[in-house]
Amino acid sequence: MVEPNKNALNSAKVFLSFENNIGGYFVDTLSSFKPKKKYDVIFTSHTNYYWSSNEEDYKSQLKKLISILNEKGKLLILTLPRRSDHYNIMLRQVYPKFVYSKYITNFYRNIGFNVKVKKFKMRMYVGDMLTNKKYFDLNNFYKFIHNTNVNPSRTELDIFRLKLKKYQKKGYLDFKDELLLISKNK
Repeated sequence: MVEPNKNALNSAKVFLSFENNIGGYFVDTLSSFKPKKKYDVIFTSHTNYYWSSNEEDYKSQLKKLISILNEKGKLLILTLPRRSDHYNIMLRQVYPKFVYSKYITNFYRNIGFNVKVKKFKMRMYVGDMLTNKKYFDLNNFYKFIHNTNVNPSRTELDIFRLKLKKYQKKGYLDFKDELLLISKNK
């Protein structure tokens, strides 16, 4: 497990190690990680948004992942597609446009890798935030969606609530995930 934040890595150890066999723990970033071996499986879950805000550097991170795989290794990336209520309700673009599943899929296919895409749907209940005029839950959900610790203004929260109301269906939002299964063998 590679994580640049030591506290986050320690939390992950406690949370994951009791039922998973993690090969090792490294306080590092993907870009500077220099493993002593290659891996059969690499799995990343919703971390690809943070690898780089520069597209060329992002491509380098994608190349790095496949460079540390064994010949028959598998790379699994759980990430967001470009179309999801997650984005519909955002007040501002948080992530660069090149971090979504289609970009990653095209990148690996263009350099000769096999990519399978498994789509998942997830519903998130937001009905309580639409009927409750208090701001506590809405504020926390706003921070989750926008990946920030900064509290929004009341005006932003009111606009955010309107977007929730617009995109919800019977009190639920439709979020989506895609699991990309990437292998060197076609």
